[in-house]
Amino acid sequence: MATNQQNLLFDIDLEELEAVKLMLGGTDKEFRQAYNRALSRTAVTLNMLGRRLLRDELQARNLKAIRNRLQKFRLKKSGKALDELKLWFGLNDMPISKLKGRVKRIGTKKSPNGAEYKPASSSLNHQMYPDSFVARIGKRKSIFTRKGKARYPVKEETVPINDAIHVKIEDEIFDQIPDIFLKHFITDLKGRIAQR
Repeated sequence: MATNQQNLLFDIDLEELEAVKLMLGGTDKEFRQAYNRALSRTAVTLNMLGRRLLRDELQARNLKAIRNRLQKFRLKKSGKALDELKLWFGLNDMPISKLKGRVKRIGTKKSPNGAEYKPASSSLNHQMYPDSFVARIGKRKSIFTRKGKARYPVKEETVPINDAIHVKIEDEIFDQIPDIFLKHFITDLKGRIAQR
């Protein structure tokens, strides 16, 4: 069975957390509370790191396009089981108008031969669109393709970002998850023990 490459799993070492609990003298209730709080804080931290990474790597025009591509889900467990965290990074193609870069017509206005897009980001590749045209719909210039023979409807072209960003997310964000979680867990557990 093939695994989806967008589903990356990370493990939190529960034995290490138990050792920290015993070292600091925490109770099971404090352990569960600190675990849940650390999970929430880790989700917020990873969301922030992910937004920053996507913003810098993609050179997006605004953060709204980035915010929609990062989601966090808290999977609550019943009974004694510990909650889980699920992060979703939307790595599907992005419309050209959402990214910084240069849009250029190939050929003349009377006889166009397509369009090209040179992204401002070094992570994305130069794209050529042979049966497309450059137009301004709204504020920004972008590259469009007609859906049929008629003048309308038109469809905005997109830029593939999956390959460029997937490796960066693995290397820069997912490697930090255990350290971030442990830091938040220790800080919260120390605070709960100090409040007794």
